[in-house]
Amino acid sequence: MENAIVAGLSKQIVLTRALDTTANNVANQTTAGFKADHVAFAEYLRVIDRRSSGDPFVSLVSDPDTYTDFGAGAIEQTFRDLDFAIEGDGFFGVETAAGVRYTRDGRFSVNAFGELVTRSGELVLDTGGSPILIDPERGPVVATSEGELQQDGAAVAQIGVFLADDARTLRKAGDNLFAAPEELQAGQSVRVRQGFTETSNVNPVAAMTDLIEILRAYEQAAQLTDISNDLARRAVDTLSERA
Repeated sequence: MENAIVAGLSKQIVLTRALDTTANNVANQTTAGFKADHVAFAEYLRVIDRRSSGDPFVSLVSDPDTYTDFGAGAIEQTFRDLDFAIEGDGFFGVETAAGVRYTRDGRFSVNAFGELVTRSGELVLDTGGSPILIDPERGPVVATSEGELQQDGAAVAQIGVFLADDARTLRKAGDNLFAAPEELQAGQSVRVRQGFTETSNVNPVAAMTDLIEILRAYEQAAQLTDISNDLARRAVDTLSERA
């Protein structure tokens, strides 16, 4: 009986984390450059319940770990001069108050100081790690496929695309940004498309299906816990009456 209660609570903990993670994926399915998260958990103890008439094993799971799917999203045309998408590996570099962060969200604009910034106002960096300055008096920005930004036929900056040896070392840092254990190096052969953005890599149909399955599994685990608690209460009441 105790095994069933512990197993039910263990499963509810895992499913709560999975529910939060999947709900966040659904909420960001239209966020440019967003990378979906998934929950991984492992069985760490299998208890034999000899009183069971069915499966004699009750499995307990460890605290789940969340990992990020860095698979590329689709490239979508926006027709905006300051929207950029990276083809292949790499991340745009962004200067924040907490240090350099990285993103696949290339929806940029120019602030009042002529600096290229993200939607949250963080500075976009060039290959040398410096802010990119745009002169609004020199006309529209034109980008080459290698990421060189030009105005009036002259180069003004090389937009930074930074490569991670192992993307799994990156951790989400909010605002669609990633933190790296150490600053990444700019790539030499990269491809950037102007007037496009990378869409989220969330599969909306799969995410909604996962949500439904998680909710059903949570209800079953809660029902198992309730039944076990009720049986324990009845056992205590019966023993009290006989005492």
